Amino acid sequence: MSTNKQQGLVKKQGLIPTELAEIKLLADICNAHEGLDLKLNWSILEQREQDQTNDFLYYKDGSLVGFLPFFSFNTTEAEISGMVHPNYRRQGIYTALYSEARTEAQQRGLSKILLIVEPTSPAGQAFARSLGASYDHSEYKMVLEEPRTPTRVEERLHFRVATPDDLPTLTHITALVFDLPANDVDWYTLDMLEQADHGFYVGELDGVVIGKIDVSYSVHGGHIYGFGVLPAQQGRGYGRQILACTIQEILAKGQQHITLEVSVTNKNALTLYQSCGFRETGSYDYYQAVVE
Repeated sequence: MSTNKQQGLVKKQGLIPTELAEIKLLADICNAHEGLDLKLNWSILEQREQDQTNDFLYYKDGSLVGFLPFFSFNTTEAEISGMVHPNYRRQGIYTALYSEARTEAQQRGLSKILLIVEPTSPAGQAFARSLGASYDHSEYKMVLEEPRTPTRVEERLHFRVATPDDLPTLTHITALVFDLPANDVDWYTLDMLEQADHGFYVGELDGVVIGKIDVSYSVHGGHIYGFGVLPAQQGRGYGRQILACTIQEILAKGQQHITLEVSVTNKNALTLYQSCGFRETGSYDYYQAVVE
């Protein structure tokens, strides 16, 4: 039982170690109850900003019984997941948490919220339906099972850590590959490059950067995201080589658990990840709710 004396809903700017431990315990209970693997973005939770409200906790009977994290990766939408202890459901706890997250989204001028729900979570699916949220897309969760080295290697392709000089290129490739306005891609900064819990890497062909890939590190392992190769250079094996080098970089740091997510409709990316040793372990559904 927690020694935290706070009761009811608590809004947090940054999380302290005892709160992270409480969240981990609650996640373990909820995951075991429904056979889930809730998406909580641990590497982000462990490095939360201290001047912005991003996490909503609910205490009852001296323990953390509800948690909703708020993530905003662009200027238009927020992503949320969350959980409530099985013994405290149907008491309006998640509704209260969501209401606070919605208010936060309004204050930031965001137009929509994406709720991340596992297909095998009856409680999560029911909540999304109760909001009238519309289905947006689904992603596979993938875990590295056995690293596989490409059979063909292009010696002209050089894999390296991104430098400050690469910041405009990281922004450009991300915006192009993920079809985002360049102004929305504002997270590639000098401060971000220097963070120990992140890794930013590029693939350089004949001295020109043609691809990039990002990694977040936490006590739970390495998570790959933001992977893209310029359209003109796709289909030539460069992406597979960049991904394989990234896997070796993560393993060299002592991280044995490597994960990523990919849209269920992106068959080319799915095939690429499978060819490098990843396998699907489940999926997440994303539901869109309009912020009014």
